[in-house]
Amino acid sequence: MAATSSASTTGPDPEVRRRRRVTAYRAVLFLVGAVGLVQAVYSGIADPGPADFWIYFTFQSNLILAVCFGILTVQGLRGGAGPGVPPAVKGAATLYILITGLVFNLLLANPASPFYTVQQESHYVWHSVLLHVLCPLMALGDWVFIGPRARLRLRDALHWLGYPLAYLAFALVRGAVVGGGTRYPYPFLDLTEHSGVAVTINCVCLAVFFWLLGTALVGIEAGLTRRWTRLAAQSVNP
Repeated sequence: MAATSSASTTGPDPEVRRRRRVTAYRAVLFLVGAVGLVQAVYSGIADPGPADFWIYFTFQSNLILAVCFGILTVQGLRGGAGPGVPPAVKGAATLYILITGLVFNLLLANPASPFYTVQQESHYVWHSVLLHVLCPLMALGDWVFIGPRARLRLRDALHWLGYPLAYLAFALVRGAVVGGGTRYPYPFLDLTEHSGVAVTINCVCLAVFFWLLGTALVGIEAGLTRRWTRLAAQSVNP
């Protein structure tokens, strides 16, 4: 009887408590992204003119992130059972949302940037903060403090470039064929304002930066995985 009482007061084991905290964090991240996306859709439909919210990398990258973390949240609620998100896919989603945050905050919303965009409302309205600031920071926090803790390769960073490069091609082709609304979603891609050579240089520089960012994510994961493995081994063989 005493043994039963002692066991009941100790509560869940540390691994269960950790899984619950991770699931709660990922659920919050999913909800933050989902709320921001819903508001983006509402604003795009309510504003006059074509509903072109979907052409922005911000919308697409946050949608990818929300799907990934929605799946991870459901998996956590089921105690780790069910389909998850492969480490390389989670790495891709993390890279894309970091691209969104860095490009927006350093290039588009930064008055010192040559690509600073002047707009009627603040760059940092509440739903923009969710999509451009909070989601990237929370995704980076998840990568550093939770992570997949799996072996990734440098070639993964190269594979992750597939979507951003395809997006650049899509944005340029779409801008060349549409006649109204937003032709080019970002000023550094705008062929009506910059020469083809300048836009090409912008794309090459962005691609290199994206690859370096991806390799940094791989390097962070590799270092943390080695540390986690070493600590786990020390706990088994102190």
